[in-house]
Amino acid sequence: MMIRVVFLFLTFFACTNFTFGQSEITGRVVDKATKESLPGAYVFIKSQFGETISSTFTDGSGKFSYKRPTINSYNIEVTFIGFSKFTKNVENFDGNNIGDIEISEDGQLLETFEIKAQVLTGEVKGDTIAFNADAFKTRPQANADDLISKMPGVVMRGGTIEVQGEVVGRVLVDGEPFFGDNPAMAMANIPVEIIDKIEFLDQRSDQAVLTGFDDGNTTKTINIITKKEVKSGMFGRVSGGYGTDNNYLASASLNFFNGTRRTTVLGLTNNINQQNFSSDDLSGALGENGGQAGGGGRGGNGGNNALQTRERDGITVTNALGLNFSDKFDQGKAKLTGSYFFNDSRNVLERTSSRAYILPSDSLQLYNEQTRNIRESQRHRLDLRLDYDISKRSALIWRPRLTYAVNESRNETFAQNLFDQDTPINDVNNVTIGNNKWMSVDNDFTYRYKFGKEGRVISTNITSRFNEFDRTARLTSVNTDYGSSQVDSLIQNSFSNSDNLNYRLGIDYSEPLTANSQLRLEYRIGNDLGKTDQDVFQREAESTLFVLDSALSNQFENRYLQQQSGIGYRFNNEKWRIFTSLDYEISKLNSDRLFPGFENTQRTFENWIPRAVVNYNWSEQTNIRIDFRTSTDAPSIRQLQSLIDNRNPIQIFAGNPDLVQEYQQRLFARIRRVNAETSRSFFMFVSGSRRNNYLGNATFIASQDTLIGGDVLLRQGGQFNRPVNLDGFWDTRAYMSFGFPVSLIKSNINLSSRANYSNRPGIINDRLNINKNTTFGQGIGLSSNISERVDFNFNTEGNYNLVRSSLQENLNNNFYMQNTRIDMYWQFLGGLFISTNINNQIYSGLGESFDQSIWLMNADVGYRFGVKEKLEAKLSIFDLLNQNTSIARNVTDVYIQDDRTQVLTQFFMLSLTYNLRSFSGARPIEQD
Repeated sequence: MMIRVVFLFLTFFACTNFTFGQSEITGRVVDKATKESLPGAYVFIKSQFGETISSTFTDGSGKFSYKRPTINSYNIEVTFIGFSKFTKNVENFDGNNIGDIEISEDGQLLETFEIKAQVLTGEVKGDTIAFNADAFKTRPQANADDLISKMPGVVMRGGTIEVQGEVVGRVLVDGEPFFGDNPAMAMANIPVEIIDKIEFLDQRSDQAVLTGFDDGNTTKTINIITKKEVKSGMFGRVSGGYGTDNNYLASASLNFFNGTRRTTVLGLTNNINQQNFSSDDLSGALGENGGQAGGGGRGGNGGNNALQTRERDGITVTNALGLNFSDKFDQGKAKLTGSYFFNDSRNVLERTSSRAYILPSDSLQLYNEQTRNIRESQRHRLDLRLDYDISKRSALIWRPRLTYAVNESRNETFAQNLFDQDTPINDVNNVTIGNNKWMSVDNDFTYRYKFGKEGRVISTNITSRFNEFDRTARLTSVNTDYGSSQVDSLIQNSFSNSDNLNYRLGIDYSEPLTANSQLRLEYRIGNDLGKTDQDVFQREAESTLFVLDSALSNQFENRYLQQQSGIGYRFNNEKWRIFTSLDYEISKLNSDRLFPGFENTQRTFENWIPRAVVNYNWSEQTNIRIDFRTSTDAPSIRQLQSLIDNRNPIQIFAGNPDLVQEYQQRLFARIRRVNAETSRSFFMFVSGSRRNNYLGNATFIASQDTLIGGDVLLRQGGQFNRPVNLDGFWDTRAYMSFGFPVSLIKSNINLSSRANYSNRPGIINDRLNINKNTTFGQGIGLSSNISERVDFNFNTEGNYNLVRSSLQENLNNNFYMQNTRIDMYWQFLGGLFISTNINNQIYSGLGESFDQSIWLMNADVGYRFGVKEKLEAKLSIFDLLNQNTSIARNVTDVYIQDDRTQVLTQFFMLSLTYNLRSFSGARPIEQD
């Protein structure tokens, strides 16, 4: 079947009489004095009469390419801010590389352009939006995150950065990776005064960069272009503080730039809940979920940030060390980047949860839980990346990663099932002590070879992942049944080990059809090999002996072989970028339960995987993108095992060996219009997804004492959960933003609206429940652009939520949550300054004990010393009004749950900070 599809596809293009005569010409723009490449330079191809034939701009390595003109004589014109315009005549050129174009720094000051009394803020270059840093005023010693928060369409949400509704996944400095895949950390460690421009772009995948075949996969990326005079030097800061309740914070960030060699050293120690390196010393005190509402379902993987650990709720003491470096060698052909991260932490989490189950009748069942969890952990992570242009034809990217972690934990849980708030069914009092070890070794290797014909490329990609996890735990549990007044106790020791190895091999072949189009043939094969072994020993009644419990013990092996072959087509010109592909996928699942008793499960899945991406540049200011994709998701080993997990005896879980893979379809469409000269921007997108065989949940709530699997007792009111495949899952999302400047108050305004809807199925006591969750949100942001000594930001966003259940209408609920933040800074009388941030969280509709308005206010009073104000002394007051709290609502297909988590309370801290700024041969960076 696949051979027929390929044959028809090739026949179609052969019949359309495409020509192969044209090709692309490449080159590079460099500084004539230093020979360094210049990313972001404009390149125009013009006729002898000055007419523009085509235009492009240089990438992060200063390279550019353009389609070979049909005329024999033409001009290449290069422009770059701060450099003299360069023009070169080209006649009868039959090569493919025009070589290096050297341009010189302009000896005269650039003319200042003003539009409605505003500095020229930037420009639009195809998919890339560039803003000039000098057009935005920030406080002294500010970092890049302070700068971009003032730019149109940019929103900072905790540790994430959103640009027109899309999450930023990568930060580059002069086109080179900086801090791996951790945008927030990168932005927090680059001072504003070294930044020339900020670019927002959709960066292509590594495979697309190597092969030149645009596969439609992009990452929202920020590229920071530094000023020419600060390419080499040292900058950073050292800070230390001590406060009431023995609170302390010490941190250091040192950056060493020497051309292409760049090194960053980070250090952090504190007990005020700052878990990751950050620019705001007290930002972590709020906690990760402070004031946020959740929607149920499976979460993401939390990212793979090499210099960051996953934020944990509660209060954390952290000691961390980070190292990031990058350099080029072999005359710039090879680029090595890497990072090392060590984190030692002690986390104490205290949380109270209230849950209402959605039952198939008007009856009500509640679940209340009080948790205290102490966790001590250490983590090492090493991440390397090598990009190497071996020759004109050959290139590779190699990325090895190693992670090793250990932790010890003590979890104390008291939980109750209740008919109502005054009528308990049963309760459980658990103490679990555990020790875990985890190691992961990852490898990604991509190799590309270019043939003599332009656009004819073959590439291979090999990835491997190995994970090993070991856990020992002791559970002590006391269970009380109020109906029979019976008290049971349970003591069990468990020993578990899991190994997982998966590999992927892919081969791609690209063939040019015309100067603007390519055909791609691809083949992928991969295998997931997993093995788990768990032994659980129960202590016999009135004895010190432990015996193996076969109902809770398990040995399991799983193999998931997947093969994919397909064909793709790419078309690119100045207006259009189109990519389409059709893949045929065969997946074979083969799992064996080795103990207790042998059981084999085999499944074969066959799917067509279509993909289409259309990108249209309506004008220089307006861009439209439509993206349709499909994917499959196999159940995990834990979901496939019938093993019973009774760590909470009134909430039991077991897997389901009858699961099949999930099939998802997703459509995304956006329109973006940006006038960088006037700082006006409009952005809108809509997206939706649908899942067949959705991996949902089936919950059984026991109306009487019940044996699960014939061996494990589930008390009345207890819950038994297992995964099942369901149809009917779909969701939609819409977002719109509009940004513009207000000259009267020298500020920028961002307005945003969003709407989300999800239709999530679940099974409760053999009855289908459809949970429908609708959210409408409106946000307003105002950021000042007055001067470096007066700075303020105002942001507020309100979300109105509607929760509907098909099984029990009396649990239908409407609630409203609003978060408002005000940041103010004023420096006067030389170096004296005051600053404050005020955060207000409003909750309405969550219930009497949760509906409230919470004010969190932090204040600073300080003084900056010296001519360049490098030394800063500051008195900080955290939670001035003593109202800090953390509330969250989680809505799933089975229940609605409200959580209240312990957070830091009011304290005072005195701190000293020294800002390092030393650039060799640099012209002084003046401040008003």
